[in-house]
Amino acid sequence: MSNLAGFIFILFLIAAVIIIVGVLAYNKRLDRITKGEVHDTHTRIPEPGTTADITYKIVLMVLAVFAVLSISTANGLISSLNSSINNLKSEQNMLNREITQLRYQLEQNDRIASTTYWNIPEQNLETQTVKVQFTAELKQYSDNTSLALSHGNTEIPLKKTAPGVFSGDFTANLFEDFADMKLCITENGVTKIETTDFPQYLFWDILPMPSLQCTFDSSVTLDKKLKYSGSYMLMTSAQDQIEKVTVTYMTDGKDLKTLDITKEAKALEQITLEKGLDLEKDLTFRIELTTKDGYKVVEQTTVIYETSYDSDDEYLRIFDKDGKLIWEDSYK
Repeated sequence: MSNLAGFIFILFLIAAVIIIVGVLAYNKRLDRITKGEVHDTHTRIPEPGTTADITYKIVLMVLAVFAVLSISTANGLISSLNSSINNLKSEQNMLNREITQLRYQLEQNDRIASTTYWNIPEQNLETQTVKVQFTAELKQYSDNTSLALSHGNTEIPLKKTAPGVFSGDFTANLFEDFADMKLCITENGVTKIETTDFPQYLFWDILPMPSLQCTFDSSVTLDKKLKYSGSYMLMTSAQDQIEKVTVTYMTDGKDLKTLDITKEAKALEQITLEKGLDLEKDLTFRIELTTKDGYKVVEQTTVIYETSYDSDDEYLRIFDKDGKLIWEDSYK
């Protein structure tokens, strides 16, 4: 910046010197004409106004050329910096992945349990319970090694079923929170606690939970309405358990239209979003999925919005066959 200011100052200084020299030369020639030393014919010395005008134009041309060169140079530097930044981000992401992988490997090397897995051989949706079989395989063990699953204040002992393999069965509630499930490995009176891959909620693997895949384009019109187009697909597991699925189009908290999409949900078909919906600031879907056992899963989620939206209107709720709310996630 200081180099640019210095260049402009020198340029204007040179222009001022040229104008001053031109004025002095012109005045000197007028004096000689007045004294009769020379005749005022075909003078080769331009008038001061002409000198200043020509100098001004030359200065502007030089500044314009300098500006073009400076802008080109700046663009080149910016492009180079952007490329360097992108390379640094790529290297940082790669380094983060390597660090994460290294941390995972270190944690795995430090673990006693090499593998843990579980399955659900029995389920009773009437009582909202399932039977869970859990198995852990150890990398190192002895005759004094014992294992147990710890959940809250409950311990579930695992029995040795093969060398280094411990298994156990227990009954669990579909909607109980198992986020704190831990594996306790005890040997010679010393207990080490390790994490497991046990899910937080078991109903995600039992009930046909809805999941949207959307492809939408939208824009805001001059009268503050949302213009839209696109399609969506309702993804669920266990389609054979679905009894009925409806979707309600909503905007600004108001219902616009309800459609029965049971056939499309079971067949995993794309659904084209119909035209003509009078949208305000958003388009929200309320999906209601009823299972053959009477459970109702209701998910409300915003799929099209302006620059921002209030997620307080989004939720996932599960009701039993009597309409009682048994689980809720408000997405807050």
